[in-house]
Amino acid sequence: MQDYSAAIENMLLAIVALGYQSCWYEGHITDEDKIGEQMARILGVPEDYELVCFLPIGIAEEEPAGPRKKAFEERAWFNAFPSETKRG
Repeated sequence: MQDYSAAIENMLLAIVALGYQSCWYEGHITDEDKIGEQMARILGVPEDYELVCFLPIGIAEEEPAGPRKKAFEERAWFNAFPSETKRG
């Protein structure tokens, strides 16, 4: 799982660098709606393969909003994890 996760992260970075957008759809771990099986049928994946995840790629209709980040001091520490009182 770690190998394909690292590969997909690199693919997502390359997709954005090329001017496109994507979203990682996981059809393996949380497959209650059987989306992995549905997409495998649509894409013609042979039955002896398992579609673990897929990345639709395209041009966004509008600029995607970046995530809201906490202040650096709230998400990074030097040499130790802060105590509860310091974290607030």
